[in-house]
Order: sequence, then C-alpha cells, then structure tokens
Amino acid sequence: MESAIETRFMLLMTGINTREQQKAALSLATTLRLRGIMSVFALTQGSIFAKIFSERGYEVVDTSNFPQSKNLFSKIVRALKMQSCVQEAAQILKVKGINAVLSFGGFSAYPLLEAASKINGIKMMLFDGNVAISKCNEDFMKKADRIYFPFEAMQENIDYEFYKKSFVAGIPVDREVLKAEPAEIQSSKKRKLLILTCKKETKEINATIRELITKYPEITRDFHIIHETGDREIAAVNKYYEAHKIESTCEMFFDNRGSYCKVADIVIARPNSDIIAELIALKKPAIYLPLPKNKDYFQKQNAVFMAKKSLGYIVEDAKSVNAAARIRKIYSFLNSYYRNEDNMKRNMIELDFENSANRLADDIEKILKSGKK
Repeated sequence: MESAIETRFMLLMTGINTREQQKAALSLATTLRLRGIMSVFALTQGSIFAKIFSERGYEVVDTSNFPQSKNLFSKIVRALKMQSCVQEAAQILKVKGINAVLSFGGFSAYPLLEAASKINGIKMMLFDGNVAISKCNEDFMKKADRIYFPFEAMQENIDYEFYKKSFVAGIPVDREVLKAEPAEIQSSKKRKLLILTCKKETKEINATIRELITKYPEITRDFHIIHETGDREIAAVNKYYEAHKIESTCEMFFDNRGSYCKVADIVIARPNSDIIAELIALKKPAIYLPLPKNKDYFQKQNAVFMAKKSLGYIVEDAKSVNAAARIRKIYSFLNSYYRNEDNMKRNMIELDFENSANRLADDIEKILKSGKK
C-alpha cells in the first residue's frame, strides 16, 4: 500500500492557482509517493484545492494571500508583502524538513522560491504546463536546479544557460483518465463528437455549436454529439438537442473525462494544458477554440502550437475572425480530420504523454538522491 512506503524525501509543491496546475500536481504527487517522495502542498488561504489534496492524504499548509493579478496594484502589494511572506515561507521549509520546492508557475510561488534560494540544500524546480513560460517561473530560471517543459520546442527556444538544466517530460495526466473504461454511449454507429466546454465562457462554446448545427445540419447525420456543459446550461442544451431530434449525450462536468475522451473520434475544446495533455495521452485529435488573450494568456499560444505541430486544429475566437468564416472552418475540420488522423496520432505517440508523470518522477528522484543540479 502507498501509505506503507517509507518517506525518503519531502517535496513542497507551490504555485498551484488553476485547475490545470492542480491536476498535473496531483498526478505527479501520486507517482512520487510510490517512490517514497512525499509531497506537501503550499496553498494560499482559502484555496479551493486544499480539500482535494487533503482527501488524497497529502498535507496542506496555508500561506498568506499573495495577489495573483498582473495589474499594477497587485504588483505593488506583492512588493510590500514580499519580505514577510518570504520569512513565513522559510519557516515552513525548515519546520517541514523540505528537500526541494517545485513551482507550477502561479504567483503564489514567489515567496517560497525566494526562501528556497536562500537555504542551502533545498533544490528548486520549475514546471510549466503551457507552451509559454509563466512570469513567476521565468523570474526564477537562473536560480533553478531544474526546469521542466512539456515540449521540446520550448527547450530549443531558451538560452544555453537554461537549456543545460532543462528537461522535457510532457504534462502529467491522472491515472484515472488513462485507465478509464470507455463510456457506454447508446447510439448508432455514428462517429462521436465530444464537446468539452470547461468552465470559462461556457455559453460561448454552446452558442458556437448551435450555430454550427444551424448552418450545417448534416453534422447531426454524421455525428453523435457528447456534450459536457455547466449546471446553468445543461437544461437549455438538452432542450435544444431534444427539440431538434439530435442524437446526443449531454452531461454536466464529467467526473472522469477520460471515459468520454476514449469513445470520441474528435473533440472540440478549449486548449487548457490539462485538456491538451489528456488528449495527447489518449491520441485524440481536437479542434481548439482558444479564448482571447485578455481572458486567458496561454490558450491561444497552446492552440497555435498544437496546430503547427499537427496535433490538432485551431479556430480563432469570434472577435478575431468573421463569424461565418469561423463556423465554416470548424465544419471543414470536422469533415477532413479523418484524413489527417493517422498523422496526428503518430505525432502524439512520439510525445508519449502517458508516461509524463513517470519521467518527471524519475528526474526529480535522481536530483534529490544525487544532489546535483
């Protein structure tokens, strides 16, 4: 049993401010625990993720609230609070006997990384799940012992000083997603189109799907639609499909997305790092609909990268592209993906995100055991 394994090292994980970061951190922590490396999670007071980690048997320590916004006011407040927060962080690191700090990129990691850089013997590691490097991790690259990237292209675009201590591992994916049994969908032999709305701008994706069906009703002849949406939208989405006699399966946010991804032929989704990781691991092509940069800094860059590397398609947000052209583009991809599917799957197999958690754990364990940078 996992609980019977002797703890050899203590790793503190921090900078976890989004659900994507939480998922990657939990997947990695689960893998590390089997090797005797126990994770402690440092979260700002009131974090919605504290309960998730605690229920999995991990210790959670509260840290003082550290403004996350990038605006000028938050920057000033962070500067004023930095000294006291670093002192608090140093106390946590010493009391908990921490051997290494791993940042997932959120601003809340600043005090803990700064404190770790001043204490001999504590290793500092940085992880980024998006194509672009987070501002917090970028600021600590010089002091870091290891920098983890999901894709080789990121490693190739940094200075040699950082390249030497970088490592390409992919993005950890929850074992439950990888081992999930395919969902039982009561339908004909139609192909399966999976819609993942995530929790940002849910209505916009739902409206896009309705526009797509209105413009190209033949889609419903070719696809059974599996639609994930929020509690405020599910009744309206179900009503729409029933009124138009569209073969569909509509659910609120899936407990295990892997079950539905496994039966999908193609997916329409936001390009969040966790969704990208899961679809790469499960070898599923996707049409990515990124939010505008002012609403999500990383989505557009993720989607552009996926399209460039033939790992998926990108369709610009409604404000960037003519609405009719946007719908036409989605329809075109839905009709042509099967011609590119084999090539996309080969590209995903080469990335091997199924083993990302193990690759990260191997390297973290090596650094902890050797003490080398």
